[in-house]
Amino acid sequence: LKLLGADADPLRFEREAQAIASLSHPNICRLFDYGRADDRPYMVFEHLPGGTLDDRLPPGQPLNDAESERIAAEVAAGLAHAHERGLIHRDLKPTNIVFDEEGRAKITDFGIARVTGADTLTDAGTLMGTAAYMSPEQAQGEEVTPATDVYSFGVILYRMLAGRLPFESTSAVEILRRQLQEAPPPLTAVRPDAPAALAAVAESSLAKDPDH
Repeated sequence: LKLLGADADPLRFEREAQAIASLSHPNICRLFDYGRADDRPYMVFEHLPGGTLDDRLPPGQPLNDAESERIAAEVAAGLAHAHERGLIHRDLKPTNIVFDEEGRAKITDFGIARVTGADTLTDAGTLMGTAAYMSPEQAQGEEVTPATDVYSFGVILYRMLAGRLPFESTSAVEILRRQLQEAPPPLTAVRPDAPAALAAVAESSLAKDPDH
């Protein structure tokens, strides 16, 4: 059950509910209901007891390759469904990937999602998202596209395969600078035995140019 906080924006909350209500996919958290109670907006989601992807990532170690491949495929399928319906997540990260009782990965928290072609509450020039998983165009406050989520997906897959992020720093500003200006260390250099096909997907997803 998600309730609107006292200092939150009711328009953004309503937009999130309407956006998620348009999605129906096994790899996206289901919205069962939304409305108002005592003049307070609420959303009711399916219960996902399996924890987050962040909980499953071993510190400093790669995730099991078979599990990485399965999770990546499920997240990619959910993203594709959202993108086909004009919805861009904009804050994809391990804490927003949650598992159901059968271990199926589901994308959650479309709170800063952008609906393609619609007027938004977070226009170009406004920086939102999480630094370590943020695409270069988003870091510069430029208009986002589905490629923005693909970049974040690439960071997640890189982390699962390598046991580390492509760019690491204690400073969010430094991470954003590196996202903009530096190429990530090749996965073959970080982990030579990483599955070649998955490594290629991760590295191509991390292209600086959204068109690539």
